[in-house]
Amino acid sequence: MFSLEALWTILSTKLPVFMEGVVVTIQLAAWTVVGGSLLGILVALLRLSHVRMLRVLSGAYIEFLRGTPMLVQVLIVYYGLPQLGVRLPRMTAGILALIINSGAYMAEIVRSGIQAIDVGQTEAARSLGMTQAQTMLHIILPQALKNILPAIGNEFVVIIKESSILYTIGIYELTYQANKLASTNFRYLETLTVSALIYFVLTFTTSKLLGLLERRMKRADR
Repeated sequence: MFSLEALWTILSTKLPVFMEGVVVTIQLAAWTVVGGSLLGILVALLRLSHVRMLRVLSGAYIEFLRGTPMLVQVLIVYYGLPQLGVRLPRMTAGILALIINSGAYMAEIVRSGIQAIDVGQTEAARSLGMTQAQTMLHIILPQALKNILPAIGNEFVVIIKESSILYTIGIYELTYQANKLASTNFRYLETLTVSALIYFVLTFTTSKLLGLLERRMKRADR
């Protein structure tokens, strides 16, 4: 039976254990957002390429990663790559799996941001003698990234939650720490409830900060 007293005892006495998991969870999310954004930009540019083969390959990457469970992708990276002679530390393998998955979603976000830019700006830049690469780097991408910043922030929130799947390969993030603690005190309901509350605080706080940033950007534009 659920016990508020047990919940409070766990929260008040074992908070440092949960905080260790929180630090790892935030690290995972931060690395994934940076790596996923860079990978997403690259894949989005390939998706918009005039070379058909690049469009096909990038499209296949996006569809495959978005159409398969992240758990399977994590297990392929962690257990599959060693069979090919590629052995990665546990943390590195987990981050790589998250980046590969996030990159597929970020690619579509970046692509939509690029396509939302008025084509007249591209034509104006080309008329000034800028190459296609210069136009994309100096004119299109900065505006696109500014427009999709809220979506990138939302991806950060999603990754905070989805990083919990890495407990399956033994990474000491929040869910792993909660499950480990519950296996010793046998109060699974209360312990996992504490972890759920911490996840909520993390995602809620992040969402509010992103909303504040978005409002400031809008005021700056005006």
